[in-house]
Amino acid sequence: MKKNLHFVLALTLGLATTVSAQDWSVDSRTRVNSTDDAMSTEQRVRTAVDFGGEAVSAHVELNSAATLGRLATTNGTQDFSLTVREAYATTNVMDYASLTAGRMALNFGSGRILGDNDFVQGNGNTWDGFLVGINAIESADIHVGYASTNMTDFYDATTMYINAAGEFSGLGVNVLYVNTTEDVTASENTSMGLDAAYSTNGVDLTMGYYTNDNNGAEMDLMTIGASYGVNDALTIHAGYDMYGENGFYLGTGSFGTMYGSGMDYSSFTYEGTDMSFGGSYAMGDFMVGATMHQIASEDEAIDYAVTDLSLGYTLSDNSSIKVNYATSDMDADAEYTKTWISLHVGF
Repeated sequence: MKKNLHFVLALTLGLATTVSAQDWSVDSRTRVNSTDDAMSTEQRVRTAVDFGGEAVSAHVELNSAATLGRLATTNGTQDFSLTVREAYATTNVMDYASLTAGRMALNFGSGRILGDNDFVQGNGNTWDGFLVGINAIESADIHVGYASTNMTDFYDATTMYINAAGEFSGLGVNVLYVNTTEDVTASENTSMGLDAAYSTNGVDLTMGYYTNDNNGAEMDLMTIGASYGVNDALTIHAGYDMYGENGFYLGTGSFGTMYGSGMDYSSFTYEGTDMSFGGSYAMGDFMVGATMHQIASEDEAIDYAVTDLSLGYTLSDNSSIKVNYATSDMDADAEYTKTWISLHVGF
């Protein structure tokens, strides 16, 4: 076990002994994946416990994952894993700030730069380090963080990030700055993101601009989107993503290759656009959704469509079932489809 994980657990458990209240939560997800030529069943259980009160609190979450039906590893993939997804302690600093230390899953802004990537089986994106939340400014929510990864002779990096969010006259703004320095290769990676949201006459408007500079290799992305609640049951939405000359993709974000919908339209390494539109309709405990994506590159070498369909049902306050179907005509010779059924059970 890495030294930083030892530190995380020791700090969290040490502070947890000072408090007595406990709050347990368990989320179990069973996901059956089916593509044109293969099928697999994944099981993920996340068990979390919270201790404490307003002065000091602690949170620990374990992630257990398995591919059901396997008796041995295949291509280096483990059949079962048990990991510490989160383990952190938070203390209140005279009501002016909060200090959190340990392993955390972070989501800032849209999650394009820093997001937990909940779609995956494992921990997703987690960070070992410190997070300071500043409460002294009423109109803004400010977080300053530091994270460290030390894998000897392979990867030794430190990450510093600043996130500021606020709402001004109905306009919501989120600004994020992230800088990562990697000692082994002496490389530096800097990302910046700006998110804005505004609601008017029942229409929710969003805009985002993101950049990344990895030792001079620059990526950028601009997004605009709108959603409108036609009535209490029906919502429609549209979006337009414009990727710069080198595309835009960060493994630390909420989206990765074949994540989210299960289709390969979220990882852009080329200049291009993603135009989307769709909607969702709620009928009591039932929900139906559909989204169409049209993917195109600037040089017209890439041009294909992706369709995502979903059907969900709420079983209880903490349990639900959802069926997703996605299809893509990226391959000119054959249509690629994927179906997955997710069952969430929690308390």
